[in-house]
Amino acid sequence: MARQKRRDPVLVGPVSVTQVGGAHRVTAEVDGARVWIESPDCELRAAPEVFSSAYLLPALHQGTHLTPVEPLDPVWLANVERLMWVWRDWWGYRVAVPRAPGAPEPPPSRSPVRGADALVPPPAGAALAGSATGSPGGAPRANVALFFSVGVDSFYSLLRCHESPGRLVTVHGFDVVLSDGARMAGVEASLRAVCEACGLRPILVRTNLREHPLMQAAPWGRTHGGALAAVAHALGEGVDEVLISSSVSLSRKHKWGSHWTTDPLFGSSRLSLRELGMELKRLDKLRTLVDEPLVRRHLRVCWENRSPAGNCSRCGKCLMTRLVLHDCGALEDFPVFEGTATLARDLDAYPVNWGFLTQLEAVSKSSRLDPEVLRATQDLLRRSRYAQRRDVMWRRAILKKLLQWTGHRPS
Repeated sequence: MARQKRRDPVLVGPVSVTQVGGAHRVTAEVDGARVWIESPDCELRAAPEVFSSAYLLPALHQGTHLTPVEPLDPVWLANVERLMWVWRDWWGYRVAVPRAPGAPEPPPSRSPVRGADALVPPPAGAALAGSATGSPGGAPRANVALFFSVGVDSFYSLLRCHESPGRLVTVHGFDVVLSDGARMAGVEASLRAVCEACGLRPILVRTNLREHPLMQAAPWGRTHGGALAAVAHALGEGVDEVLISSSVSLSRKHKWGSHWTTDPLFGSSRLSLRELGMELKRLDKLRTLVDEPLVRRHLRVCWENRSPAGNCSRCGKCLMTRLVLHDCGALEDFPVFEGTATLARDLDAYPVNWGFLTQLEAVSKSSRLDPEVLRATQDLLRRSRYAQRRDVMWRRAILKKLLQWTGHRPS
């Protein structure tokens, strides 16, 4: 996505709380457009860090900075300056700390988070400003919330990380668009069923953060971490720690919007954010969960939303999940997916799967796969490797340009 440039700052605020149809709603004007976060399940807070967290990176993507109309928490400001140095190293953004109207821009400090260190976990025992350390196990803690998407990462955090969140938070408006009420109804039903089974409190949040023009002009792969932090800062009723399930493992040097390096740097003097589960890759987490009844009944991994509700069973993420479950001998125990009978056919129909090459390689050597599924897996691996060759990628890029110049739409 092309980087946009502008000189005028992005104005944020003021932030207010209202009641809308029985829900608590936090609202502010950001760059001339109204944005909101609401929940029928939890009182929300009018914290300036809410929308500043969400639109910090989108403003940088425009080549400008945030100008809040309300004072920001000094701990949050100190943390996000460190965060900006990471983003500068990853994506080339400038360091532009939010400042009040009329205040001079402070010179950027020399941050310790630079270069290769940006993807190295902090040493054991190190603490960030505004962070806290949770106690494992025990009774659910009402002051701790866990973001819960009903996916592999969030189920692993809930059932295997020995934390004690008292509340599970699901967001409508991120992966599922606000207009898709049917699909979200299924997600909400799973959220409430899991909470009832575990004795936890469900919190459904709706927001139009992603519909804002600034958010649409920046890559969601970079901005979703700030969006999660915005929802976290909006939570009231004594929630002072929010847990985020890591989608990037420690073994993977991957620059991503929600990351164990950057998520804690959205913390403030009132709220800490921590990541869980970065010790394992997603598909290795899945192997530890195959016998869990809640996971079998409610797991949702599909984000391409190809099916009217639930998992489509045919996108890349669904296919890899089905393949690992088949390798574990558990696919038929997961009614949320199609079974083994159609797996080889669906693997054959999928063109390439670049995002899961390492997992495809591992599974393709398994002796537990059905022979036809093994053949289809190895064929998909060969296609994906071929498509990733540099000469093949160059030819495709040149062909795409030629088709664009001649007015044709590339397939």
